[in-house]
Amino acid sequence: MATPTYKGSCSCGAIQIEVKGDPAHVALCHCLNCHKTTSSTYSTNWVVLRPNFTVTKGEPTTYEALGGSGTKAKRQFCNQCSCTMWTESPLFGAVVVVKAGVMDDGAFEKFKPASETFVSRKPAWVPCIDGAAQFAEAFQAPKEE
Repeated sequence: MATPTYKGSCSCGAIQIEVKGDPAHVALCHCLNCHKTTSSTYSTNWVVLRPNFTVTKGEPTTYEALGGSGTKAKRQFCNQCSCTMWTESPLFGAVVVVKAGVMDDGAFEKFKPASETFVSRKPAWVPCIDGAAQFAEAFQAPKEE
């Protein structure tokens, strides 16, 4: 069976990405930066091994800020439509955290979150995802070998 490939793009299509294979993990993040980045209650994220992630069109703009753990996070976004696309951080190790909402062709709906991070910062009126592991703060991704 062939490895699936998923494509994603910003709102205006200036930046396009490709993910080879299923995400290694899918998680909701309730950190304060995700609240600000999404202007909402959380971010739905695909955790993707770096070798499986490619920018196929365009060049993102980088915004660097302290992440929810206090570690610097680099958010990659489109400078034309302001769509946040993915985040990178030394804390994440060998992964890229792709904002699942940028994925095209129904891929966003295909994968249910397996965990929720920074639930200590989640509004009390937001329900937990049934069956998802709950982390009060961040979890660490595997390190590059």
